[in-house]
Amino acid sequence: MKSRHFWAAAFAIVFAVAAGSVGAEERYRFGSGPAGGAWNPAIGAGTQLLNQKLSGKYHFLHSPSEGSVANVRRLALGEFGTTWAHVVQVYQQWNGIGGFKNDGVKRTFRVIANVRQQTQIIAVLADSPIKSYSDMVGKKVNLLSRGTGSSVNCVNIFTALGLMDQIDARYLGFRDSGRALGDRQIDVYCSAGAPYTIPAVTELSIQKPVRYIGFTEEEQKKVVSKFQFYAAATIPVQKEVRGMTEPARSIQYDVFWLAHEKMSNEAIYNMLKVVAAPENLKALSKAAGYWKTLSGDFSSLKEHKILVHPAAARFWKEQGVSVPAEIVKGF
Repeated sequence: MKSRHFWAAAFAIVFAVAAGSVGAEERYRFGSGPAGGAWNPAIGAGTQLLNQKLSGKYHFLHSPSEGSVANVRRLALGEFGTTWAHVVQVYQQWNGIGGFKNDGVKRTFRVIANVRQQTQIIAVLADSPIKSYSDMVGKKVNLLSRGTGSSVNCVNIFTALGLMDQIDARYLGFRDSGRALGDRQIDVYCSAGAPYTIPAVTELSIQKPVRYIGFTEEEQKKVVSKFQFYAAATIPVQKEVRGMTEPARSIQYDVFWLAHEKMSNEAIYNMLKVVAAPENLKALSKAAGYWKTLSGDFSSLKEHKILVHPAAARFWKEQGVSVPAEIVKGF
């Protein structure tokens, strides 16, 4: 009998420690992105900072992934505790539509911050005969690796313009696509911009100048009308992109920071408090520019009816941000 009670008590203690209820270190996977993309080093720097500042109480494991699609799916399933994702995938998983139709509606996560707005870049070599989207018919157009949010955006653009079945679609990753454009193995490079450039294209332009291809006003309206999570934008001339001499009409969309329901309120609050502290955010922004625009701007979520975590709302309100009460709700 004593033995039975001993093991029962021992199991209870182990369970309590694992659950974090007796002061154990809470551990969370922070999903990032593929090698060669901007999210991987940015989130890598973020997890390093969090582990340094919150050691003993929380531990964050930097977990590379295939990109935004995989991030949302793995977060919804609880494989990630926190991650970044494009509003496109957040909206689709929230409502069980598009690429998440087979997954069904999953609302096991909440938004905790707005990382930044991105634009979509369509680039060609400066000496390419391609001047417009219509010139891309029959050409090799790289839409990036399947599973990335960038790829989804590329496909959405060409679908909205009725060109998806008229191009020779390729799906090379971030690392390979810039090299392929320079070697003329592909004719067109499509990718997310952060917000107006992507390293692979900017670096290529030093040796081989490139141009951005912009929408006509009518094309831009078609894309924005078909997909409600995009907004019209114009990419100004980027001095560091050699060969770009004219602005380019594009689309823009939010990148959000998300947290799974298994994350404690304290973990979310402290995570934001550390990262958004002015001195920490300044250091992070130097290491990875993606952090520069971190904010509590949740205005677009009112239209999408996607919820903000109460712990995040608490933090941002303390920073003087007005968070709409109607989109703040726990689980």
